Amino acid sequence: MNLVLVIDIQERLTPVMSDAEELVANSLKFLQIAKELGIKIIATEQYTKGLGETLKSLDSFIDEKFQKMEFSAYSAIKDELKGAQNIYIIGIEAHICVYQTALDLIKNGYNVTLIDECISSRDPKNKALAYANLKDVKVKPLEMVAFELLQTAQHPSFKAISKLIK
Repeated sequence: MNLVLVIDIQERLTPVMSDAEELVANSLKFLQIAKELGIKIIATEQYTKGLGETLKSLDSFIDEKFQKMEFSAYSAIKDELKGAQNIYIIGIEAHICVYQTALDLIKNGYNVTLIDECISSRDPKNKALAYANLKDVKVKPLEMVAFELLQTAQHPSFKAISKLIK
């Protein structure tokens, strides 16, 4: 089973990310693809009192939200992962919460893929360093993942997803 995990794309945190507008636009596109394919989408929110809630533009795609104070989202979401094998992560910040969550998921036997255009940090160098230190995690572009999930042009969602990607 596939699952999408949205990590901390929140009101007060997102605007200070490198390429914040692209991050939000690409995240919205990926969530539309996931929803079209019937993939469950969960999200975490770090310290909502200080960082705000998940961006309103993404909120309608999320099936369930989890509050957390730890940087890794694993302990907040682990009960929700039953039956999942492949976890696709989008979120911020790459070198903190995304990084620590990916490590914990790998440690617990999950296949983890980061959607590159949907991951950010305030400083792009930190994103690159996070990727360099995540040895067992795949980093892929949104379009590659979309077509891997479709597998064929005969998929019932092929036309709808193709329109989203263009």
